[in-house]
Amino acid sequence: MNDNNNINFDFVKEIKEPGVYQLLFPKKEVGLAVMVLFEKIENKTLPDGKFIEKDLHDAFAQISKPNERYPKEIYSEHIKDLQEYFLDYNQETQKYYFKDYAHRFYAYAKETLEGNFNPTHIEKICSLLTASLKQRETLEDLKFWLKSEFKKYEPDLREQVDFLDRQIIESVNKLKNNTTNSDKNFIELLREVESNLDKAQDQSKELAAAYSETKVIRSILEKREDTDSEADDLIADVHFFIKYLNERLDSIDGKLDRIQPKIRHLFSILNRPQFNSKIEKFLHFLLDKSTVTGKKDTVLPKSVLNPVLHIDTPNFTIVERERELFPSKPKKRVSYKSNEVKIEENTKSILKVLTQQDLIRKWEQHIIAEIELRGGIDLSATFFEIMEDTNDGQIAVSAIYSSIQQARKSKRFDFKMNKTKQTNSKIEHISLWKMNIQKI
Repeated sequence: MNDNNNINFDFVKEIKEPGVYQLLFPKKEVGLAVMVLFEKIENKTLPDGKFIEKDLHDAFAQISKPNERYPKEIYSEHIKDLQEYFLDYNQETQKYYFKDYAHRFYAYAKETLEGNFNPTHIEKICSLLTASLKQRETLEDLKFWLKSEFKKYEPDLREQVDFLDRQIIESVNKLKNNTTNSDKNFIELLREVESNLDKAQDQSKELAAAYSETKVIRSILEKREDTDSEADDLIADVHFFIKYLNERLDSIDGKLDRIQPKIRHLFSILNRPQFNSKIEKFLHFLLDKSTVTGKKDTVLPKSVLNPVLHIDTPNFTIVERERELFPSKPKKRVSYKSNEVKIEENTKSILKVLTQQDLIRKWEQHIIAEIELRGGIDLSATFFEIMEDTNDGQIAVSAIYSSIQQARKSKRFDFKMNKTKQTNSKIEHISLWKMNIQKI
């Protein structure tokens, strides 16, 4: 495929063309008729996956409003529209069959509504991707993996998180939309929702375990040194996607942590009247069944254990110790010797840190002075200049990062970055994107 065609393709412009959106996403009655036919194919009512025009008319009639008839011309217009992306027609057999787009349209809708959660399947996909990535030795093989193999499984990896999120939303909405006045029914619903949320929490942990293989994928990609700008962009997309998955899972865990205490609080509120009623019955039982002895002691019913209200104080023999007769043994004083080696090591370590901080501050001042004097600075070149001067990556990274932070906070400076890789022949195994700060 020509890369230029991909670059020049304007999706929004194309889908805004007259009639295109309606053909890709038909209106409700047309889409439902397609689903009816697919279900018939699934149920073997249309065993060969082919059907005649009457089957289409029957499907439209099935989903139409009761006691409302549509002219044949309207059905024919619908069929004509469907032939753009959904239907194909065989002139010889005079039968219709669905195109690939229709199969994907139906399968994705059904799969989304079913919410088929399967972390084991995801774990297998991640393991498969990892094994395949390890075999990609050349740069072209790596690009193929990034463009084709990983992209192929992205929807599968993403949809499992969507399934989990939708389960939680549906459970909460079910609770919100309940209109019954019966406390008993509401408590049963509450128990069901709580069970669903507990299940979602377990599934979230299973899915996080399945996605743990993505850390291996990220590690392998980070170690590749034979990349170019195109591969770097694709790798960045993979990193972004893996980060997206982890953030979605963290969001789901946070959502569950917020909802579950509220569910338990509802339980306590609804159970309080019942609890108070039981306490009242128990007190009446004690008053009716208890007896008072001649010594005015209350005896509770046999089924209730009598509490021990008073215990005799035991007698103790106290022997006083005379300090003058039995003086305490003096404690041995422990003397600690200074560890001169450790003191020297710590002193050197602190001096090194102070020296680093001093150099970082000087380079920060140098960068700001250059921007003020010359109107801008090439941060990438400055990074390598610092590395050559100090041979300390910590100083170079800290000075550049601090300068970027200052530029972003200041209204007088404009920070720009593009993904053109910058290198230096004197500094091996280090490359970074091109970065500039301009004075506004």
